[in-house]
Amino acid sequence: MSDTRELLAKIAALRQRLEQAHGRAENGGDRVRLLERRLSDGAAHDTLLDASFRQLTAAPLEETPVAPRRLTARARRLLEVGHGLLHQLRALADAFPESDDTRDDPLAHRFRETVAIADTALRAVQGYPDAPSAQLRLCEGLEGTLNVVGERVSELRAAVERRRREAGWVDTLADLLRALAAGQAPDVAPLFALAEALLADAELGMPLRFFAPGAAPQDAAQLADWQARAVACHGVTVAQVMARLGKHDPELRGQPVEAVLAALVHDAGMAAVPTDIYTHVGPLGEAQKRVIEGHTHTGAEWVRRLLPHAAWLADAALSHHERHDGTGYPAGLRETQATPLVRMLAVCDVYAALCVARPYRAALEPRAALTDTLLLAETGVLDRACAERLLHLSFYPVGSVVELADGAIGIVVATHGGRHDLNAPSRPVLALLLDAEGAAVPGRCHLDLAACEGRSIVQAVPAVERRRLLGKHYPELA
Repeated sequence: MSDTRELLAKIAALRQRLEQAHGRAENGGDRVRLLERRLSDGAAHDTLLDASFRQLTAAPLEETPVAPRRLTARARRLLEVGHGLLHQLRALADAFPESDDTRDDPLAHRFRETVAIADTALRAVQGYPDAPSAQLRLCEGLEGTLNVVGERVSELRAAVERRRREAGWVDTLADLLRALAAGQAPDVAPLFALAEALLADAELGMPLRFFAPGAAPQDAAQLADWQARAVACHGVTVAQVMARLGKHDPELRGQPVEAVLAALVHDAGMAAVPTDIYTHVGPLGEAQKRVIEGHTHTGAEWVRRLLPHAAWLADAALSHHERHDGTGYPAGLRETQATPLVRMLAVCDVYAALCVARPYRAALEPRAALTDTLLLAETGVLDRACAERLLHLSFYPVGSVVELADGAIGIVVATHGGRHDLNAPSRPVLALLLDAEGAAVPGRCHLDLAACEGRSIVQAVPAVERRRLLGKHYPELA
């Protein structure tokens, strides 16, 4: 007899017994009350129903050893979903190797925790009872758990992609600098693609990242590569600032790619400075200063070799340390003797350098860096109009994590920019992350400080503190 016929026979038998019971009920008596109690218990009905479900469901997944002889269709589907999530997590494993570099990484901790949750949820299926009715109840919890895992996987994938993309920016420029230092003629296509990517990022209002190479290695053989990467980090940071300010400058908005290219390679010659001078801590001697100043000529020569017909690009590498009052180098140009691109590049270079730690000083928070840059413009060192373009970034650029006066923590998601309202640069739009007690704010509560009385920013949260505060609830921001 086929499985279908057998199932139909069982259902027919059940129906016959129910009809017989109904016939007996017409005669009344104690046997009716006894049958009602048995039917209320549901034992016979559940047994037959479970058997029917086992006939209709396929065999369990071969790769998942489970205790139940058969799983319901819903349980099998959720197992397939779980295996798919584990497969996605395995694809992310290379981004979180077991090493000292990732041990304190909040995102790596979130990855390992998510793997453990998914694995535990799927192994729990091995303990499911045979009864389909019980399996269906347990599947409610399994589905909820897998939904959480799915959300985490999406967040992890996006964070890993962002990390790889940003690391790729620095790698692209560092590789080009190493090739130039070795006397080679590298392909310029990746450089143009990088400039376009940074411009697109700025147009989308993405966070401004301040890249740093980390501590210098102790191994002298690794210092040259580290130095090229450090110069590349600065170049990418300056290019991000230029991409956001150039569109507000009437002289530069018509040539955005050229301006960002200039920012990327303006400091190329620093990759040729001897590592002992580049990593020197403390005041430099006169001879060391002359070596540092020579990087502008080196960079200009490299850029001419890279793009022989782009005279404006070589000029940017040569003149970005010229100052509005004539105190810069190498030619001591004053005011409009330097091109608009060079004057804007000088502002972006100073601001970006102040926002990142150097061997001889700590990084300034963006508000202090912007204030110091504006003060240099006020004293005539930098072009004032160019420096005031920084106000479009506000004191706290998009992506900054800030602390409010009441102790709450938020992230800047938009700025009011400009210089028409002097209060606007210090009062951006925030997404609140933690309340005054340090608890995660459910959902995303947005707060426009420009329209909010009684709430203000105390400081931008330093990187180390950001990791401590946000690592548990928002590892992608830590």
